[in-house]
Amino acid sequence: MKIIEKFDRQFEYASILMNVFIAFQFFLLWMHPQISDVDKIATLSALMLFEFVMVHSGVFMAVMPKKLSLYILIPFYGVFAWAFNHMVDDNLILIAYAMVILNRMRFAFSDVSKEIRNRAILRSVLSALIYFLLFFPAVLASAYIPKFGLNEAFIQASGYGISNNTGGIFVEFPHASMAFGVAYYCLLAIMESRFLKRNFVGKQIVTISKT
Repeated sequence: MKIIEKFDRQFEYASILMNVFIAFQFFLLWMHPQISDVDKIATLSALMLFEFVMVHSGVFMAVMPKKLSLYILIPFYGVFAWAFNHMVDDNLILIAYAMVILNRMRFAFSDVSKEIRNRAILRSVLSALIYFLLFFPAVLASAYIPKFGLNEAFIQASGYGISNNTGGIFVEFPHASMAFGVAYYCLLAIMESRFLKRNFVGKQIVTISKT
């Protein structure tokens, strides 16, 4: 048994834990931000924009030939990772997110079974769907999302958006970015937890193969 398949369940549990950890970081900054957390808030806001690029990585790594993944996709995503690294200062969040991405990209280093491939495709499709279903309400309804600790008093006292020289919709409305992150990564963790009990070979596929 190949190492990817041998430790597949452990990889899946690790992915769930990392999603929960990242969601918790969003939640803490949304509820109880400190003045010293300004850079961390900018980091997580940038992370949600970076996730727009990376959300499709899992399916590409699973369906494309291994050589193409190694020589084309990994350098391609590496450029975005390099750019993202220059936008942030919080290494803890960056390391946690890197572990999530490496977990998604593990298919690039080995040919996987049809079941794992089907699961990776479904996860990537559903993750993209969740992202876009949450993105537009987070942007369009940002005025109605509770600000909690990220209120006007904190923004003015911390100089957020000025001290770190950043801009954009999620910088202007950091509470919307934090709410987006909490919802997104919690839903990813729930989805992947449900996947643990599912068979991704599919009855219809098995029936067709027998006939």
